[in-house]
Amino acid sequence: MVQFTIALALRDKSQSSRELAKIKHRLVNLHRNENLSEDYLLHVNPKGKVPALTSKSIPAPLTDSLSISYWVCEQHPSLIPEAHRTTIQRLLSQLHHIQAENNPNPAVDDLLARTDISPEHRRALEYKRDCDRKQIEPDLDNGYEDGMTDQARQLFSKVLVEYQKFNHGGMWIFGDKTGPTVLDAHIVAFTARLIDIHLEELVPPQLQTYAKAIMELPEWETVMQGMPTVWNPSLGPIDQL
Repeated sequence: MVQFTIALALRDKSQSSRELAKIKHRLVNLHRNENLSEDYLLHVNPKGKVPALTSKSIPAPLTDSLSISYWVCEQHPSLIPEAHRTTIQRLLSQLHHIQAENNPNPAVDDLLARTDISPEHRRALEYKRDCDRKQIEPDLDNGYEDGMTDQARQLFSKVLVEYQKFNHGGMWIFGDKTGPTVLDAHIVAFTARLIDIHLEELVPPQLQTYAKAIMELPEWETVMQGMPTVWNPSLGPIDQL
């Protein structure tokens, strides 16, 4: 979501876009628990999550895709036009509240059982463990998975209202006069993920057509390089992608 937000910002050749182009991307290999390293927990994201953004110009690291995307919007305000700001923020908030089950990583306890880690690393791991444990447990008795799919359907129904109101046969949710927004970036990426995990039935056909058209753009290809949104072993080692 973040990389596509940046890619849409870079369509404009303004000074702010040139500054965004200087952002350096670093892969954090979750399969190798690089997000649990001492450096990552102490200097990037104490919660051990991805994505994260660090910069000398930012007082503290940004540690989730929504806050990073809003930072991009500050550099490139056309991604969140005033006429649609409230709607965009409301729908993005709804999107990012649709959470998959987040089981604690057993590697945290494995690392804490070691005797060769520094006191600082131990405290950081303990903090991450505490954060993971404080995550709200899924209420399976109340249909947690059904709740997630219902939330997704409700989100898309609201996005569809905006699309039908403003699109007028254009490329973007709010029409071609407005152009791409951060909402387009996140909705297209979310739709692509649902397609990849075979849950495309949650996306209305009109929005599937919309998202697939945007996924044909060079900006999407630049970000994805022909890869799906979900890694599988047939793609080869993650750090070689």
